Amino acid sequence: MELRHLEYFLMVSKELHFTKAAEKLGISQPTLSHQIKMLEKEIGYSLFNRVGKKIELTKVGEIVQQEALNIQGSIQSMASQIVAFSKIEIGELKIAVLPGEITDLVSTLCIPFNQLYPNIKVFIETTDQVEKAVLENRADFGISFHLNQYDILQVTKLYDEDFYLISNQCNEESKVSFSAVLDGPLILFPTMHQCRKLLNKTSFEMGRQLEPIVETSSIKSILNLVRSGIGRSIVSRTLYEFYDTGDLFFQHIEKPSLTSGVYLVMKKNCFINYAAREYIKLLVREIEKLHFHTEKDAINSLYSYVL
Repeated sequence: MELRHLEYFLMVSKELHFTKAAEKLGISQPTLSHQIKMLEKEIGYSLFNRVGKKIELTKVGEIVQQEALNIQGSIQSMASQIVAFSKIEIGELKIAVLPGEITDLVSTLCIPFNQLYPNIKVFIETTDQVEKAVLENRADFGISFHLNQYDILQVTKLYDEDFYLISNQCNEESKVSFSAVLDGPLILFPTMHQCRKLLNKTSFEMGRQLEPIVETSSIKSILNLVRSGIGRSIVSRTLYEFYDTGDLFFQHIEKPSLTSGVYLVMKKNCFINYAAREYIKLLVREIEKLHFHTEKDAINSLYSYVL
């Protein structure tokens, strides 16, 4: 079995279309089909069900896909270890992150990271399928809220993300019920953001419906609209820690309290390249500096893992 055959197979399994896969591989479609047939002959089973122009993985194809991804990851790990061994601070760092609050944290940390390692390129993939990006080796690691458990993934809880009501008017009460939050005009993120998904879920469970007067994906716009008095908003602690919010007032939301765990996900038993290790160190230090609610044992374990 040749590595080239596995490379071709993985591209077809990703695109589920021979012509598109052939174009991305830079070969002809007949050549690609022939190579896949050779791989199927060697394995002894069909890897794809072909229904007209559409194809799908067979059960055997799913097994081969997972093992091929593991092989691909091992080859990338070998190359990363060679670079790390030489202590050359060049290369690239790929991070998968959920759209919304965590994206701001990850992006902001790129500033001190770039100052320390200007020759390392950073690629941030914003996706709601963080685990898939890590499994398919599109990311060195990912940061997400809710995670599906995969046996080959190592998941470490970084901290608990709390959410607060913000307004431009002082309130003597430090806490506010979620039902009271819904009684006033709100300025919120679009439904694709994780914060909004949490709000939608919580309001639905209470038999209420969110009807914001303004939706925007710009945190700066949200803060300015709140300053103007148009309405209030709900933001994570991560966001108001990273922006100038000294002129606004915050209330912790309760009944129910809005909290979500933030996790770092990577492949088990996989070498962490030099760039990823250094970035994770910065991330852990930032979390400690902001005094987030963390699980000390998990953080210490992660810290020792990347040292």
